[in-house]
Amino acid sequence: MRQILFKSSKTIALLIGLLFIIQATALAHVKWFSDFSFSDQPLTLDQAVDATFIFLTLLSMAVIGLLVYLDWRLKETRWFNRVNAWLESQSEYSLMVMRVAAGAILLLSWQADAMLVPGLSITAVWIGWFQFILALLLLFRRTVPVAGIGLIILYGIGIYEFGFFHMLDYPMYAGAGYYLAVSNSSNQKIRGTGLPALYITVGFSLCWVALEKIIYPQWGLYVLAQNPQLALGLDLNFFLVGAAFVEFALGYLLIICLLQRPLALVITLVFFTTTLVFGKLEIIGHTLIHGALIVFLFEGPGKIYRAPITFHKRLGLRSAFASINFLVLLVILLSAYTYSAWQQYESHQQVVTNHHGKVVVSDSMVVPTVGLSVYKDELAGWNIHLETENFTFTPENFGESHVPGQGHAHLYIDGRKEARLYSSWYHIPELLPGKHILRVTLNANTHDEYVYREEVISDTATVVAE
Repeated sequence: MRQILFKSSKTIALLIGLLFIIQATALAHVKWFSDFSFSDQPLTLDQAVDATFIFLTLLSMAVIGLLVYLDWRLKETRWFNRVNAWLESQSEYSLMVMRVAAGAILLLSWQADAMLVPGLSITAVWIGWFQFILALLLLFRRTVPVAGIGLIILYGIGIYEFGFFHMLDYPMYAGAGYYLAVSNSSNQKIRGTGLPALYITVGFSLCWVALEKIIYPQWGLYVLAQNPQLALGLDLNFFLVGAAFVEFALGYLLIICLLQRPLALVITLVFFTTTLVFGKLEIIGHTLIHGALIVFLFEGPGKIYRAPITFHKRLGLRSAFASINFLVLLVILLSAYTYSAWQQYESHQQVVTNHHGKVVVSDSMVVPTVGLSVYKDELAGWNIHLETENFTFTPENFGESHVPGQGHAHLYIDGRKEARLYSSWYHIPELLPGKHILRVTLNANTHDEYVYREEVISDTATVVAE
């Protein structure tokens, strides 16, 4: 009876853990679904590294150490080796998979007027046609390396247009480009570098985007507010940080090639399940990652170069290597991310300061006005209604140059910025019990506040939540 209960508890714990991984990874790329801006103030390291962060770091190190033991045991089982052998027999299709995945994302991006991923709008018509030509080049084996070089060039264009910090979310495109570029090389060692490049860049991408949930928690909380079911009833802040650690750990495991085939299978199935929440945008954004994960399933750790996890032969040393280097990578990348985020923030603040951070409306101009009304929703939360005059909401021009009388609104609750409003109606899911002061300001496309006679054009309302 005890054995049955023990096995049942292990099964339940495994299912709960897998469910948390699925839900946590559903937040894989917050920027695609959140109201984000690098003008938002990031957290400092002191603010980010709290008791929850330290607990999850230690827990992750312990779990990774145990996964080394699991990997060791799996390789001793007959059925696992049989599955590995069958998957390895399919490795001849790896290049075809990457060609299809890269071609699909290039065509989808071309059709959506985006560059490689959602959120990176093309800045010139020729970039779209360049992507279309690269997709055609992937049809022919001889021109695949040219298409790979083209992918790397596209990534370089992205750095030029959107900045290095932003494009650090997407190095897997450069990795995929390199994989395709060396695919026809007659030198086996050169051709063999493509797989490690793919592992490292895909793993790094997952690690890097995980950190935005820690340093920019407002972005992730915005998504969770729209999809509260993802949090499994847990505290939103705790779930968000937990999701970040799950995603960072998955990326790290890919980099060191620990449990590479089972991990690739879990991640790709998880990403497919998240399409039920985020739909087509999720598919477009993760198509290339799906292709890379299928390659990992077929290729495993590869045969030319040793996987990092195999540097040590002893189980204890291998476990220590995996756990300690997780901490090292976390410290390095979190420090780099925080520093870069604050550089972005201070750079924006400097730009705003140079423009005085305001759009001044003179007496000779038509003055925009805003009125704020708050209504209790019969089902849940509160409905916000903005009554504006001489003002047009223009979400399609978000972040572009100022056009008089156009823009969006910023909503503040008790002095804290809650959201940007791109229409006259907005819903607040809930408010903590007590008295709250709501304030809205009219802002230009550049985020600068409209000011008339040295006063910000705004309105306030007071509500009492029970």
